[in-house]
Amino acid sequence: MTRKLLLIAFTLIGIAALPSTTFSENGDLPLVNLLTENYGEFNYSLTNRDYEHKAEDIGGTATEIVKKIMADSGIPYRMKLRKWTVSYERALDRPNYGVFSTSRTEAREPLFEWIGPVARYELALFAKKGSNISISSISDLNNLRVGGYQGDAATNILEAQGIAVSTLTNDSLNPRRLHEDLIDVWVSGVKKAYQLSEEAGYPDIEKVFTVRTVDMYLAMNLNSDPIVLQKLRDSFSKLQNSGEINLD
Repeated sequence: MTRKLLLIAFTLIGIAALPSTTFSENGDLPLVNLLTENYGEFNYSLTNRDYEHKAEDIGGTATEIVKKIMADSGIPYRMKLRKWTVSYERALDRPNYGVFSTSRTEAREPLFEWIGPVARYELALFAKKGSNISISSISDLNNLRVGGYQGDAATNILEAQGIAVSTLTNDSLNPRRLHEDLIDVWVSGVKKAYQLSEEAGYPDIEKVFTVRTVDMYLAMNLNSDPIVLQKLRDSFSKLQNSGEINLD
């Protein structure tokens, strides 16, 4: 093979190795992929499934706000519902991917570009009714068995303060753990906790301590197209100023 042919071959190999970006049909803007999970009133499957492949099958208060932002921005997008760990990791690793509704914690702050907030919720600790557990500060948890959801902001907040949390990849199992005295308290979002407990058949829980009130966002990959990010920010500001987005 001649030097010229070798050069062409290596050039083609190099191009093939570059990361690809999917563009919309008109080629003006990259296609944005948005991922979410079943999470209380904020985002959920409209067909009661763990997975959804189309935006029209996903609902929730935060989902509707994200849809408004996307419609106003004119950015082409796909929206899918997956397990939290899958959604979060893809948004973390892939340009022009986003995940919502994501709590904007100190640990996550440098990992994403943030659009929002698109939702607001209260993080709290729950005990089984009649347990007589009393908590006045986070330090009281050092003497208790704490259950949580793997990768969740509520879990991360406690762990950052030195609290050991026994986590599961399925948060809906934590009400049962409370009921069977496998844990003393469960950390979760308030509305989500009551909903999951009802659905799991263990509704007898009570809030014993508020950890924090948290704003949640659409978290975009750091290497997303700058034009896309600016359009998303502009659309959010426009909708917020007009009153179409109001979390109060």
